[in-house]
Amino acid sequence: MQEQYGVQGAYVTLAIAFGIYLIIKPFTKYLLRRRLMELGQWNEESLRQLDDEASLPTDNLKWGLILLFFGLGLIIAAFVPRSFDSTLPYGIVAVSTSIGFLIYYGMISRQKS
Repeated sequence: MQEQYGVQGAYVTLAIAFGIYLIIKPFTKYLLRRRLMELGQWNEESLRQLDDEASLPTDNLKWGLILLFFGLGLIIAAFVPRSFDSTLPYGIVAVSTSIGFLIYYGMISRQKS
């Protein structure tokens, strides 16, 4: 029964981290724009670059791959026999998520060349 709390704790931690990301991202974008204005480097081109960066079509691919491999890691971790206090599931999820990042990087690198 206590093992279930570990998975719930991971979900809560993930939700909190994602919430913090959603709060901090617009704030840092605002600070960047303000700093560019202070330095006199602000123009329509820089505004377009900031907006284009946020709407890249590959951004959806990145998050799709990351979530897919994160989910696969959770599924694999559920079926691996282990002791109660083992950190093996965390390692499986971390490695599988990293594989998702590496696949995305490989796809984008191949696309740019």
